[in-house]
Amino acid sequence: MAYELPTIGDFKAQFVRDFPYATPWRYKGITEATATANLNASYSVDSITVDTAGAGYSSTQPPTVIIYGGGGMGAAATPTITGGQVSLITVDNSGYNYRRAPLVYVSVNGDDTNLERVTDYDIARAFTAALQFNFTEGLFGTQAAFVYAYNLLAAHYLCITVIAGGTGLSGQATWLTSSKTVGNVTESYSIPDRVLKSPLLSKLSKTTYGAQFLELISPQLIGNFQSFHRDTLP
Repeated sequence: MAYELPTIGDFKAQFVRDFPYATPWRYKGITEATATANLNASYSVDSITVDTAGAGYSSTQPPTVIIYGGGGMGAAATPTITGGQVSLITVDNSGYNYRRAPLVYVSVNGDDTNLERVTDYDIARAFTAALQFNFTEGLFGTQAAFVYAYNLLAAHYLCITVIAGGTGLSGQATWLTSSKTVGNVTESYSIPDRVLKSPLLSKLSKTTYGAQFLELISPQLIGNFQSFHRDTLP
């Protein structure tokens, strides 16, 4: 069964007090607009239909359109505001390789200058990580259970990404704690042998970004096999 992906608004509704959002859920004075992306035969975003126009938007500071999910990437669009409502969304870049129609989120511009604030782009990127690399829909029996679990995994990737972004060039990957000392607060980490003994993987373990990549490809590195049917050999 194919479930519908949660929206950025769903994520904020589930974690109302957990993260310092640059743009809060239920932004004061604004009713959020909703829209649907339409794909063409080339698996790109052909157009975007405004489903509900919303209210309270400013034409001098128009909202941002975030396109995410669907397995592809690169699509971008610009909204047109008329009378405080989203009257049109124009596709600027169609993107590529979308397996299904991506989600469209009309985001009110928030304070993206404070690195301690979580932007809607941060949430969308966490959704992409959860969907493309490490999430199995068949584990869940209902849409509600799927959304709740999906948001939890996205929150995990969100935390990792925001922490990595805060450390920047000086960021170092941290692994499972192997020892801890209370006096003078000493702590050490243990890198798994399969990573440490690999010339390529050990290099990736040096930074927070490489460690994120290792986490995302782990399902493909461990227990990845296929079965083939044929007659039993003597």
